[in-house]
Amino acid sequence: MLFTSYSFIFFLIILILLYYLVPKRMQWKLLLLGSFVFYYFSGWSNLVYISVTVVSTYFTGLKIDELNRRQSAYLKENREKLTKDEKKLYKEKTKAKQWKWLLACLIFNLGILAVVKYTNFAIANINSILSIFRMTELSFVNIILPMGISFYTFKTMGYIIDVYRGKYEPERNIGKLALFVSFFPQLIQGPISRYDDLSQTLYQEHSFDPKTFSYGFERVLWGYFKKL
Repeated sequence: MLFTSYSFIFFLIILILLYYLVPKRMQWKLLLLGSFVFYYFSGWSNLVYISVTVVSTYFTGLKIDELNRRQSAYLKENREKLTKDEKKLYKEKTKAKQWKWLLACLIFNLGILAVVKYTNFAIANINSILSIFRMTELSFVNIILPMGISFYTFKTMGYIIDVYRGKYEPERNIGKLALFVSFFPQLIQGPISRYDDLSQTLYQEHSFDPKTFSYGFERVLWGYFKKL
């Protein structure tokens, strides 16, 4: 579903109308549903890829936070017993465990991106070398490139790195994290938003305001003008 297609414009109009008609507490859930519908009509496999990214990032964030909480509880309970060096050593061990979880998440998701995006590119380069020596060339792999995979992969990696650094706590509602990752207007052209910049705008309740709506509509039209 291209942003300039009639089907997308119809989809967007319906979604905007519903957004202001549903109860305000349901608005972010409607955006999540709309984003997943957008992915579905672009190919059901897109939903599989992005769901794997969301789930792996979600549980990694919770694990990193769990290690933080366990460390805080342990140090508080044993603050009179532990020496300064023992406390430092315990913190280093906790950080090392968090680093392993972070690294696993990065390798897993960036690995998916590398495989789906660059496998055939690598095969093409290998075949160019094989052809010089008149050797049997490799067959290309039938891999469908998931829509927006670069954008949402780097978005989630930025999120999990910030959680690891302690910039903010991980999102405990997997639906809200899924909305941040899959928010469809940023799917093709970006930008790659930071969680602390975008999340509250997505989750908070909004009432219809003619002035704000007109300003937003003007920006959308200007964006379409530049796109065309």
